[in-house]
Amino acid sequence: MLEAKNMSKDWLLDLNKAMLSSNCRQKGKDICFEDGLIAAGHMIKKKIIFGNSVWWVGNGGSAAICSHLSQDMLNKLGAKSIFLSDLSLLTCISNDFGYENVYQRPLQNFIQSDDLLVAISSSGNSENILKSAEIAIEKRSSLITLSGMNEDNKLWNLKSDLSFFVPSNLYGIIEVAHEAILHAVIECLWLESKEKQNE
Repeated sequence: MLEAKNMSKDWLLDLNKAMLSSNCRQKGKDICFEDGLIAAGHMIKKKIIFGNSVWWVGNGGSAAICSHLSQDMLNKLGAKSIFLSDLSLLTCISNDFGYENVYQRPLQNFIQSDDLLVAISSSGNSENILKSAEIAIEKRSSLITLSGMNEDNKLWNLKSDLSFFVPSNLYGIIEVAHEAILHAVIECLWLESKEKQNE
């Protein structure tokens, strides 16, 4: 039992190290992690001020992150925040056009040039997430990507407005780090708005 406790503590230490040593790029240029967090906050805040939509795409654990933080952004920040999670839509698109197009086809119809897409893939190589990101680029929407595993992954090396890369080979650590990064940005924007209301 003691060994299990030590392993759990080590895992948490590894999570902390991976998250705080995450790499960040803004429009292809390397920037420090702190500047990346600030840039993400500015991007999201701008979309909210101008009434643009924020779209989310992810698979599995990343989909759960999208669902959680999309509703947090709507609830706490009043953002037009949408995660494409309707079961009938997802199964229809997957059945008729293949799972690689599950998000790409709806986004093709809905996403606008002033909107923002948050694309999450732990491996950075999920084809449906890459296709979604490419739609955002094609439509000239803003794009934030989050990935991990290997630095040569496709999502990290895509021409996005802002990219985060978590240096870990463990899915659990990458997923929790992705959620923590986004949660930090959203909750800090919420705290900032509360402070302004109290002034």
